[in-house]
Amino acid sequence: MKLLGSIVLLLVLGSALAYKSYSGYQVLKTAPLTPAAMPYVNRLSRRFDFWGTPHVGRPATVMVSPEDAPIVIAAFNRMRISHEVSVADLGPEVERERAENEALRLALPRKPRVAAYDRYMTFEEIDAHIHETVDANPDVASILDLGLSYEGRELHGIKLSNGAAGQKSVWFDCAIHAREWIAPPVCLRIIDEVLADPALRDLADWYILPVANPDGYSYSHTDERFWRKTRRPNEGSSCVGTDPNRNFDFLWDGVGDFCSEVYPGSSAFSEPECGAIGNFVSSNADSLVLYVAVHSYGELILYPFGHTVEPVPNVDDLIAAGTASADAIEAVGGTRYSVENSAAGLCKKIPIFAHSNIK
Repeated sequence: MKLLGSIVLLLVLGSALAYKSYSGYQVLKTAPLTPAAMPYVNRLSRRFDFWGTPHVGRPATVMVSPEDAPIVIAAFNRMRISHEVSVADLGPEVERERAENEALRLALPRKPRVAAYDRYMTFEEIDAHIHETVDANPDVASILDLGLSYEGRELHGIKLSNGAAGQKSVWFDCAIHAREWIAPPVCLRIIDEVLADPALRDLADWYILPVANPDGYSYSHTDERFWRKTRRPNEGSSCVGTDPNRNFDFLWDGVGDFCSEVYPGSSAFSEPECGAIGNFVSSNADSLVLYVAVHSYGELILYPFGHTVEPVPNVDDLIAAGTASADAIEAVGGTRYSVENSAAGLCKKIPIFAHSNIK
């Protein structure tokens, strides 16, 4: 038993050594941004890791390495943007989260057909849960097989349907940004709710993809907590990955730095994960009435478009649906979400599908 304990300890230490250390990383938070500050902050956001897109009237949050902190702080001072250190050392916070999540995983193993909501599940656990859910509910559930990620992981979602002909359909995806670990539990909870309520399935066929970026999500668990992009290498650069949220073919913008967190890729749909989602949307365009992309950080419900403030034809319906959602969230959790046009709300072009989205 003593030998076994030593082996386990060595494995844990080895895992810790392989994981990126965030020792000395800081999180800086600005005062609410003014319109005059936005051009400068947007330029910074293409180089440094801002959490959430900078927005007029709201504080901006940026994670900086020990080497980059003086650069960003000096830039804020030049722009006369007030700021404070929100987290002085991110390293202990990351280590604490990993330790707590691993302790919960060992103490409370996932039960078959039951999603774990007391911790963050790995991609493999989520994929197994999807298959178990389909096996347990063959009359209403089926596997949504979208293909493979760059590293060969299966892009598996779930379809929930009462089987009525001519049904409209809705789509939900989560964790297209790898580090947004809180998003997959939202998709899994939606699956639970739709399975439990036939009336919801009478409204539409539900397509739900709990992990839209499986390579990046897995990498954020095994190597680098704040990894955001995909994992496909970029030719001619040591910087890996593309921001999948900017890789779709709706007003795709090919200008970008390989190393930027918002690099849009070498071409529209260069990332197989985005191409798979694009193929699904194109194939189901006649029935698809709602597309919801679930992100984390920001407390926003954003509706189309992301490139212009010109209203879409059904803008009143989108605002009404967003407001009803915000009311429901506030009633349950006490947090008020803001309902905004994507372009106006983020003050920055974000090429994504022109469907309802939450970011």
